[in-house]
Amino acid sequence: MDINKVIIIVLLLVAVVGYIRLYRHYRRNIKKVSFLFDAIDNGDFSFNFPTEKRNKEDNILHQSLNRIKLFLQHTREEQMEREKYYEQILNAVDTGIMVVDSHDNILQHNQAAFRLLDTDVLTHMNQVKGKLKDEHLAKHETQAMLKDKHVRIIALSDVSHELSNQEVDSWIKLIRVLTHEIMNTITPVTSLSETLLKELGSQELPSADSASADFHSPNNFSVELLSAEQAKLKQGLETIHKTGTELLAFVNNYRRFTHVPQPQPALFYVEPFLERMAMLCNHEVEIEVTPKDLLAYADESLISHVVTNLLKNAVEAFNGLQSEPKTKASIRLHAYTNEQEAIIIDVSNNAGLIPDDVASHIFIPFFTTKPEGSGIGLSLSRQIMRVSGGSLSLHQDKAQGITTFRIIIP
Repeated sequence: MDINKVIIIVLLLVAVVGYIRLYRHYRRNIKKVSFLFDAIDNGDFSFNFPTEKRNKEDNILHQSLNRIKLFLQHTREEQMEREKYYEQILNAVDTGIMVVDSHDNILQHNQAAFRLLDTDVLTHMNQVKGKLKDEHLAKHETQAMLKDKHVRIIALSDVSHELSNQEVDSWIKLIRVLTHEIMNTITPVTSLSETLLKELGSQELPSADSASADFHSPNNFSVELLSAEQAKLKQGLETIHKTGTELLAFVNNYRRFTHVPQPQPALFYVEPFLERMAMLCNHEVEIEVTPKDLLAYADESLISHVVTNLLKNAVEAFNGLQSEPKTKASIRLHAYTNEQEAIIIDVSNNAGLIPDDVASHIFIPFFTTKPEGSGIGLSLSRQIMRVSGGSLSLHQDKAQGITTFRIIIP
C-alpha cells in the first residue's frame, strides 16, 4: 500500500476520533449549561459544579457556570425582596389597587381592595361591579402595559370620612346659627318674665279678712277683680318662664354637639375600661379583648361617653322589641387591632337589623326613631370620635341579624 494513502487514512482516523471526542465534550458542556438554566427556572440554586477536576478547561467552565449561577441567584433574591417590599407597601396603604386585563380578569390586588369592596374573593370585575357604584368609593383608572399586555390599574379610595366631615361641618354651622338665634330671642324673654314675677311677688294682694270685711264696700268688686287678674298674670308669667327655661336647656343640650372638648389623650388598658362600661349597663355583656393587655392612647372620658351611649342604645333596642327574640339576647364588646395597628372596639347586639332607610340617617343630628329621643346621641358620639382622630360607623350582618357599631381609635 502506498505510504501516502496510509498517512491519509491515519490522519482521517485521528480527525474522526478527535471530532468525536470534541463533539462529546461539546455535548457535555451543552448539557451542563442546559442543566444550569433548567435548575434556575425551577428556582433550584442548591447545586455547584465541581472545580477540582484534572481537566483545566472543565475547571474554567465550571467556575464560570458557578459565577453565573451566583449572579442569577443574587439577582433573583433581590427581585423577590423588591417584590415583597412593594407588596408590603401596597398592603399598608389605605388605597385599594386592582390590576385588570382586557377580559376584566383581576390579575393583582392588595388587601385594601378586599376591605373597601367588602369581599373575600377578587378574580373578576363582575364580582364587584355593583359595589364600585358606591358613592363612598372614589375610583381612579389608568392604562398601562404589563408583560406586553394592556391592563387597567384601578385605584379605590374611601371618601366616606371626607363626606362625613363635610356633613358634620354643615350641621355644626347650622346648629350654631340656630342656637345663637334662639338663645338671643329666648334669654331676654325668660329674664324679663323672671323679673316681673319677682315684682309681682313683692306686691301684697288683699287678704281674705280685709276682703270679707269690705264685702259690702263699693270697691270690693274691683279688689276681687284685681286679685284675679294678678293671679292670671302670675300664672302666665310662670308659664312663660318655665317654657323659656326648658327651651334654653333644650338648646344647651344641642350646643354640646358643636362644643366637644379638646381630647386629652393618655394610655389606658382596654379590657378593664370595657369591664367598667359593662358594669354601667343594665344587661349582661360579653367582653373579648385581643390581646389581653391591649393598650389604647385616647381620651378615656370621651371614649367612655361613646361606648356608654352605644350600650344604652343596645339595651333600648331589646326593650323596644314587640316580641321575644328567637335567640338569647346578646350584647358583645370586642376589642382588637387592625392591619394599621389602630384599636377597634365593636359594640354588637342581636336585637335585629336597622332598616336601610333609617340606617342612612342615624348619625344626622336631631334624627331619632324613639318617641322621647333627642336625636343627638349618635351624632355627638361620631363627633367625639371625629375630634379624637378616629371614626364611628355602622356595620350589619344581615345573615346573622347582628348590628355592630365600630369605634376606631388611631
